Parts: sequence; structure tokens; C-alpha cells
Amino acid sequence: MYKAPSKTRPSPFDYMYKGPSKSQAGERLGAPAGNPFGYHYKAPSSSHAGSGASTARVGKAETTTVFFHEEAVRVGKRLPFYFPLTTPAALGFLPRQVADSVPFTTAALPGVLATFGIASDSATVASMEATLRACESPTIAGESKFCATSLEALVERAMGVLGTRDIRPVTSTLPRAGAPLQWYTVRVVRPVEGGPVFVACHDEAYPYTVYRCHTTGPSRAYMVEMEGARGGNAVTIAAVCHTDTSLWNPEHVSFKLLGTKPGGTPVCHLMPYGHIIWAKNVKRSTA
Repeated sequence: MYKAPSKTRPSPFDYMYKGPSKSQAGERLGAPAGNPFGYHYKAPSSSHAGSGASTARVGKAETTTVFFHEEAVRVGKRLPFYFPLTTPAALGFLPRQVADSVPFTTAALPGVLATFGIASDSATVASMEATLRACESPTIAGESKFCATSLEALVERAMGVLGTRDIRPVTSTLPRAGAPLQWYTVRVVRPVEGGPVFVACHDEAYPYTVYRCHTTGPSRAYMVEMEGARGGNAVTIAAVCHTDTSLWNPEHVSFKLLGTKPGGTPVCHLMPYGHIIWAKNVKRSTA
């Protein structure tokens, strides 16, 4: 049910990208590049069109995507999810001094390969190139984007984008080993305060931990506690619902699956294992 993603394809979660060429359109609608968003997208089944989640029937089995309508983020709703195995970067976060000393550009890649002892014909090279291209791509109007190669840089850049040092990370609580496809029932929904703009950071394929981060635009975020149909499979997902999709590519896969269009109803997606939403801390009155 889960197709291993191509290491060279761009991620469908680069949702504010410019319209793809005809030769790229198929790739843009396919599986994402080397990360847990790599679900095998299929057109939604008519029998599940109103369920709130994007689903499809393939043979005798049902598959799912990470896209769903905001109306599905309600207690009692049922959503089909499959969580794939997550393989973090082998070296984890590098110390900042070390990370800053390693050039992070496509032009410098040959030297980086030599530093880490990676053969130039290794399959790892393609995923590294894809990550660098994503990080070097131009920023779309109205979007803030950055890539961080150390924990310190990640936090500092997120604070800079949100305009405050008082921020907090929000992440999903999922099994690193993954979980099989099953229906999950929503038990608790907690809004994430600090919006309407958050910073979403996605773990990218690289020998050490690299996060590609961007502002979400007008959004609502939630922490959603769910219980799996197979006893004992409880998870908590961080979900982002984008409320303004007017600048999104009309060919984006979420529109195909949810039956909507740019500027239509909010498009929601979960944050996989290890991915982060940064939010402003909201100070409450003690009165």
C-alpha cells in the first residue's frame, strides 16, 4: 500500500510553487521526495467522498493520504491513516560549529561527499541534490522560507520569522516504526494557539539532520488525539489547516483528492514523525 518515494521528485507539500511544466506535472502530483509524506496518492473513492479524508480503494485494500477537510477535525470523526517507518538522518543534528563549517550548496556538493565519504554514484547523492534544490529555490511572494542545518539555527530562524523569542515547538506523537493502515477515531481536538501564521519545518533527506521550513500563511493548527481500530494504537497528530489556498497551484494534489480548488475550503494535512510546527506562545491574563 505504501510506495517508496523517488529521491529525485519534489514534494507536493511545496504548495506555493509556480505552475509546473507539462513534463513536470506528473511528478508534482506523485509521491514526495524522500520523506514521510511519501504516500501513494490515488483519486478518492466515490464511496468515501464525504468522509472528510482523502481515500481510495486499490484492489481489496484501502489507502489514504495526509490531506483532509477541516470538518474531519472533530471529536467522533473517523479517518484512515497509514504511518510509514521513519528513518532519521544517520548523524542526527551536527553541533552548530561543525554544521556551519560544512558548505550547504549544490556547487559545493562534491567536496561535501568527499568529507562524509559518500561515493558520487551512491543513491544518497540524488536525495542530497533534491534537498539542496528545495533549499535554494526562490522564495515565493509572501512566503518566508529557510533551511536549518543545526538545532540552534532552526530555533533562531523560527524566532526571527515569527518575530519573537517566545515560541514553542508542536509535533505529532507517532511510532517511529510506523503503524499499519487502519481507521482512527478522533477522541480529543485541541487548537494550537499563536496563529494565524505558523512556521512548518520538514525533515529533509541528508546525511545529517536538515530542516526545510516555511511560513504556513493564514492557517489554523490542531493537536488531534486519535484511537486506532486495532486496540492500543493511540496517536496524537499535529495538523495544519491552510485557510487561504488562493496562491496554490491549481494542479496541486490536494485539490485533486479533496475535490476543491485554490481559494476554496481549507486544506488540512498532518505533520509526520519528526516534523515541527513552531508557534508563538500566547500569554494568558491571570485576572
